Amino acid sequence: MGPNDRAAVDSLLKARPVRSGATLFIAGEPGDSMLIIARGSVAIVHSVAGHEQVIAEVGAGEFVGEMACIDPAPRSATVRAIDDVVLFELTRADFARLRRLSPGAAAALTGEIIQEVTKRLRAVDEKIERAMSGGILSSGQIPVANASQVSAALGRTAAKPASTKAAPVAHDEPSLWQRFVSKVRGGG
Repeated sequence: MGPNDRAAVDSLLKARPVRSGATLFIAGEPGDSMLIIARGSVAIVHSVAGHEQVIAEVGAGEFVGEMACIDPAPRSATVRAIDDVVLFELTRADFARLRRLSPGAAAALTGEIIQEVTKRLRAVDEKIERAMSGGILSSGQIPVANASQVSAALGRTAAKPASTKAAPVAHDEPSLWQRFVSKVRGGG
């Protein structure tokens, strides 16, 4: 970014000092801003079966909540300050203003967001591959202990199943996801 683009971004950022332990975002709540961490670090937390699990730590120079600047969906995770933190906040409205006032700065910021989201997706993909290559998913079958439990989890009333044995997953044609992953990795 040139000096004018940097000045446009700087004029929109709002500094927020935050104390250690403070909750910045709560999963499921509406979000309308991203946070750039200037000092300190935050934990990205998911609740699994009623227990919180830290899935990542983000520190100075990194950002969280970026999806809220682009997509009005609810927050996907809870974020808490690990220690005293200084943050800069950029709201969705500020981001829209930046696109109008300084398209170059908005494009550069969008590029950074896309790179970070891509990096995070690749990390998730690696975790899925590890789980599939050495664990319960490596058989090529999806285990189903009780079809009515699956239906209940999906909020449906289950019809009497003919069999609770899992059907093998066909491997003749790669799935859409497998083709996408292959393309991302440069496999065409």
